[in-house]
Amino acid sequence: MTAVLVETLLGTLAVAVAVPSTVLLLEVLASFCGRDRDGRGEDRGDGTRPRAAVLIPAHDEAAGIGRTLLFVQAATGPDDRVLVVADNCTDETAEVARQLGAEVVERCDDVRRGKGYALQYGAEHLARVGPRPDVLVVVDADCEVNATGVAALARTAVESGRPVQSLNLTEDDPNPGPLQAVAALAFRFKNLVRTLGASRLGWPCHLMGTGMALPWELAQRVSFGGDHLTEDMQLGVELAIEGRPAVFEPEALVTSPLPTKNSAFVSQRTRWEQGHLQTAWSTAPKLLWAGLTTGRPSLLGFAADLCVPPLSLLVTTWLATATLTGAAALLGVPAWPFLLACGTGACLGLAILLGWLVHCRRVVPWRVFVLVPWFVLRKIPIYASLPFRGPTRWVRTARDERPAPAELELGERT
Repeated sequence: MTAVLVETLLGTLAVAVAVPSTVLLLEVLASFCGRDRDGRGEDRGDGTRPRAAVLIPAHDEAAGIGRTLLFVQAATGPDDRVLVVADNCTDETAEVARQLGAEVVERCDDVRRGKGYALQYGAEHLARVGPRPDVLVVVDADCEVNATGVAALARTAVESGRPVQSLNLTEDDPNPGPLQAVAALAFRFKNLVRTLGASRLGWPCHLMGTGMALPWELAQRVSFGGDHLTEDMQLGVELAIEGRPAVFEPEALVTSPLPTKNSAFVSQRTRWEQGHLQTAWSTAPKLLWAGLTTGRPSLLGFAADLCVPPLSLLVTTWLATATLTGAAALLGVPAWPFLLACGTGACLGLAILLGWLVHCRRVVPWRVFVLVPWFVLRKIPIYASLPFRGPTRWVRTARDERPAPAELELGERT
């Protein structure tokens, strides 16, 4: 009886790791197929494009919001609006934004704190004070937007009538530390390789909180999630179930820096990964049920994608599974869970290798893989703490000061 129970438990564990690893490989392979769309940032033949309102929630961002505003202003047109919500700020965020020509509203609420509340406040202001836009674009206060990004997001949102997510990557760092180097690879895998693959499989795209756009009629009626850890992911799932799944727009590029301080890195990763796991646990069953009852296979794929954990957690779980099933096989337990774990390891290794070769090799050198074991070990305490503690509400990640680029001229938009 005991041997059967052990075999069942180990077999269940091996299957639980094999499924997301297979989904990951499928997404990687799908990312090689198809072609990206071109020309989304171009004006129509009549020279018009949808009017966008770029909403920037900002909490104590005086040191870096000038840089973000300059990139956003370079990507917007004369009919677009740039609105900064200075949310519970104790510094000069609002003054800096006004000096750079942005529209600014200030929000003070000691009880309802979080990015979602700031987004809701900004959307309500845009609805009250015209002119109303065709599209709402959300950009975080520490991000940079490429020159055609806002136009590409606005056009795709209007043409599809659905939410749109930009390509969201980390900024290139010529001299990254060990944490930043491996984190950049994991970030690129999640937001480029997997998102592109899921899109080409016809699955919805996750909303990532920055570089996302919603048609105005949709932005007016959604809830932005309050203080939920991953209000963006939650919103994307709800809209997919409703029949408005998000579209991936790789022509729009938004980049953000990785924290350089260890404490900030740990805080950010803990919040992201706890939020991901909470969202997967609470919404994957809803997606599966909706997919089965409505006959929409894309929702089943979306649920499968949501159940793929962060790459380092997946690798860590596979290592633990292979170790346990291998030790059990040596002690006489049937070997099929160990053989399945070995096959899963080959699947996982192939997915990582192919994804790196095709999408990451030019910006992430092979030497980064030498640091992966150290990175995984460094994150074990984060994973161990997730079931017991960690943030349950939104917490701002500490920023590094980032001066405005010299090649962009300060001043109001013209």
